Amino acid sequence: MNQISQHKMLLAGDSFDHCSEQVHKFFDLTSLVIYDCIETIKGNSFSGLDSDFFDQIAKAENINRQAVQNLMDELTKAKICRVEDFHNIEQGYLSKTLHILSHFLDGFIGIDSHFYNLLDDSHWLPEVTAQAIQKNPKHYWLVHINCFATTAEEAGLLRF
Repeated sequence: MNQISQHKMLLAGDSFDHCSEQVHKFFDLTSLVIYDCIETIKGNSFSGLDSDFFDQIAKAENINRQAVQNLMDELTKAKICRVEDFHNIEQGYLSKTLHILSHFLDGFIGIDSHFYNLLDDSHWLPEVTAQAIQKNPKHYWLVHINCFATTAEEAGLLRF
């Protein structure tokens, strides 16, 4: 098996094990991304009680922001700069680029989602959720997930 992705997922739960169960259930039920195997890694995960919990979320969000910027750069290179230009997009690489970009904005997880907030179905941490975490940090985890497929080609996923 080849590792084809990794995610940092924000969850609420009583323990790492409880959150790990939620992660497995989520990937068992979602059709947005399909992996042959996922592993939750406690050593790369953070409890809301960890002093750098919010810094780790910010780092993961910044990776998402860079992915969004890369997608927008791809569209700009193809002279897709305004909504009015969308009618010039032919089905293929550029339409898939726009599709992946829209997933970042609408909250659907994808192979390129580094940070995913399962609480809000989002790629970002809203202020209201950050405040809830600060009030009760022991019930929140940022869980690191390694994701595998038999081969990247068989996964049939576009990656930037």
